[in-house]
Amino acid sequence: MPRQIQVPAAKDRFVILHYHIFKNAGSTIDYALSRNFGEGFVEFHGVHDDAQLMADDVLPLVGSDLSIQAVTSHHLRYPKPAMRGIHFIDVCFIRHPLDRIRSLYHYGRKQDPETWLGGLALQYDEAGFIAHLVEHAPHAINDVQVNFIANGGFYARPPGAADRDEACAVVERVCALGVVDLFDASMVAIERYLKPMFPSLSMAYVRQNVSAPEPHVVESGSEAITSACRQAWGDALYAKVFALNEQDLRLYAKAREEVMRRFSLVPDRHERLGEFRERCACLAEAEAEVKQFEAQPGEVEQSANPDDGAAATADPS
Repeated sequence: MPRQIQVPAAKDRFVILHYHIFKNAGSTIDYALSRNFGEGFVEFHGVHDDAQLMADDVLPLVGSDLSIQAVTSHHLRYPKPAMRGIHFIDVCFIRHPLDRIRSLYHYGRKQDPETWLGGLALQYDEAGFIAHLVEHAPHAINDVQVNFIANGGFYARPPGAADRDEACAVVERVCALGVVDLFDASMVAIERYLKPMFPSLSMAYVRQNVSAPEPHVVESGSEAITSACRQAWGDALYAKVFALNEQDLRLYAKAREEVMRRFSLVPDRHERLGEFRERCACLAEAEAEVKQFEAQPGEVEQSANPDDGAAATADPS
C-alpha cells in the first residue's frame, strides 16, 4: 500500500465578475445578482468615470474578503483574472450596436444637463445627437463593444478585423454570455450552467433603468432594430453609423449564435423559458404591489402599551 500524503488546501471558491458594458442591460443583470447574493454582491469602480480596472485590481479585493461572491463593474476590463483556489465566472452581455446607440441617446435625455451625455442629448433630437457623435466623438460610436473587450476601451484608432477576432474569441469563452435581444433565453442558459456552482441561483428579474425607445422592437430582433434605426435617422446617417459598427455587428452575430447554441442544449428549453418568464412576471407583480403599498399614507402601528391611548395617524407630509 502506498503512503497517503495530504496537504492543506482550501476549498475552491466561485466568484462572478460582471463586465458591465454601458447600456447593455447591466442594471437588470445587477438586480438579479443582488437578489441572489445580497451583501456578497459588490460594485467595484475607480474614482473617476473613465477609470480602467484590470485583473490585478480585482485579486486583492476578492482575496482579502471571503464574503464576496459577485462583483459588478463598468470599469473592469478583460482579460479575466486568475488565482489559485478561485474560479472567476465572467458575465458579459452584448447588444445590437445600433440599438445600443439609440438607447444611449434616450438614456442621456434623462440625465443632468451638466453632464457631457445629458447636455448633448438634451441639445439635439436623436438624429442630431448621433450625427454629432459621428463627427466629434468617434470613441462613443465606433465599434464600442469590440473596443471594450479587445482593447480595454482605449480608443486611438478604428477597431479592425484583428480586434474583432480577439473579441469574438473572448465572447466564445465567456462563462455567462448574454445578448440583450435574447435576454430571457440568455438568463435561462446562465441559470442552467451556473447551478452546479450556485444551486439556488435564480436569474429572475424586473427590468431596471430601461431607456430603449421601443422595447418591443428590441425583442423582435435584428431586422426590426435596423429598420427602426433607419427610420429614425434617415438613410444617409444610418449608412455612416452602420459602417462605423461593422466589427460590432459581427461580434453581435457571433454572440447571438453562441447564446442560441447554449440555449439549444438546455433540456426542455422552451418549458424552462416559459417557467422563467412566469417567475419574472410574479416578481414584477410583487414589486409593484410593494411600491403601491409604500406610496400610500399608512397608519402608525398601535402601541403595545394600553396606557398610550389610541394610535396616532401618520403624517402624510
